[in-house]
Amino acid sequence: MKLAQLGSRHMRNLVALAGVSVALYLSRLAAPFVSDDHLIFYRLQQGGVFGFASRPPTAFYRPLISLHYYLDYALWGMNPLLSHLVNVLWHVCVAVLLYFLAIQVLQRWGWRLGVAVHGAFWGALVFVVLPANVEAVAWFAARADIVATAAALCTLLLLMRFLRTGDWLSYLGAVGVFAGGLFCKESLLSFPLIVWLWLRWMGVQKAWRYALPFFGVLVVYWSMRTTAVSGLGAYPEAWATLYQPWLLGINLVAYLGQMAMPAILYGAGRDVWDTFAWVIWLGGAMLMAFAWRTDPVKPPRTVDWRLLGATALLALLPVLIFKPSPFYFLNSRYSYLASAFVAIGAGALIHMAMRRHLWAMIGASLVLFAYVVGTLRQVDAWRIAGTIARSSLMSLRELPADRPLLLLGVPDHYHGAYIWRADLWKAIQLLLPERGAQPIHTASRFTMRLRTDVAIEYADGVARLSSPDDIFLRPEEELKPLGDEPIVLPTRLIIHWSLQQRYQLVGYADGRFVLIEASPATPVSPSP
Repeated sequence: MKLAQLGSRHMRNLVALAGVSVALYLSRLAAPFVSDDHLIFYRLQQGGVFGFASRPPTAFYRPLISLHYYLDYALWGMNPLLSHLVNVLWHVCVAVLLYFLAIQVLQRWGWRLGVAVHGAFWGALVFVVLPANVEAVAWFAARADIVATAAALCTLLLLMRFLRTGDWLSYLGAVGVFAGGLFCKESLLSFPLIVWLWLRWMGVQKAWRYALPFFGVLVVYWSMRTTAVSGLGAYPEAWATLYQPWLLGINLVAYLGQMAMPAILYGAGRDVWDTFAWVIWLGGAMLMAFAWRTDPVKPPRTVDWRLLGATALLALLPVLIFKPSPFYFLNSRYSYLASAFVAIGAGALIHMAMRRHLWAMIGASLVLFAYVVGTLRQVDAWRIAGTIARSSLMSLRELPADRPLLLLGVPDHYHGAYIWRADLWKAIQLLLPERGAQPIHTASRFTMRLRTDVAIEYADGVARLSSPDDIFLRPEEELKPLGDEPIVLPTRLIIHWSLQQRYQLVGYADGRFVLIEASPATPVSPSP
């Protein structure tokens, strides 16, 4: 393939990847912030450049992503359009790095350059349209996952360049880029093992010598982290998982299954668009399997699934200690890096399918179409979640300011997109400073799995949800009411009489917190 022709093909492919990425996430750009986003701005406002995830009370150490967030805040303040656009541009950057990495990987498997370019494009496209990656891109607070993944892929590209040319600046650059990614997020804790495996795969003798500096960076990071956060740090329940090794296997299966889903599993048969995506995806997968069985490739192109599987597993290793939610795409940001390695193999399969007979081509096209539908559905869920977060927060202005408030329930997530899983109090301090001194507590959180019209129905000290598909969850720790705690059950919330006397009760309906005229002995309803 001529150099000019190759350059033209690269340009068309990269423009296509960027265009698809922006088009898919366009509806999310101007939508309001949600949940932890407000915590980031609050911490930056209080602590400056490294105020977020760099010192107690946080249990994490991510100083470089704190710097990145601070640049957002310093340049345009709390502007969701520009902040979300930065996330999308990082997603494009990762897709570009994956495209060039896949070309080199496929070539090492014996694919001709022109064929490798096609396979790499399909792999990068799968990565771009994968619904499981929406959380990392659509959520401002998940930017660290994208930046860390970009650093990981760039590190591998620099290592391959070093081994190809002997340029030690490329090797030093690889170590430096890895360090930058690790100081953005601890999801790269296992990456030195990936480096060692990658070097072994490329035939490097005594690969451990070249991998040793990466482990050195890891030691430095752990030392600084332990000093900064006064301990190892992590979610409190994470260490408990390590005492139940069988959970690691279950979480691994859940993350891998979630990674390939075209839509949330809970929505299949319950939501029109989720069901549509699942039907199209299953139909396409069956057509590809049928074509493969009736007309196998002879000889098949080489795909080293051992390499891709091992790197994906190692990429998932630091996150397996967390509990996944495979039915709803919650926590799917943790598989963002692993999905990049899996996408290389998926792109190779799609390229081979496209070169087969008509049924294989139709099947591959249907699978990609299902992913596009699922991604658009999930991006829209994040847009709606942002709208609900904003409207519910602003509705607090209409409530009495002279009494302590007890919110019976706070919406936690909608269709796998977080609303107020945490940090409502930080949002109040930021956007409603006039309410900052008013005691505002929450009795529970509740899910909005598929519906936005979920409301809290309250009478005789008991609250229920209007939707039978949704449940109550325990409230955020720092907003629990004082005194007798409410009894939080999945189907109902029981409010002690002392809380009814001490607080003004507040319900939820139509995306807003609404005042409840309560008395301990009589049924109540939202005020008009």
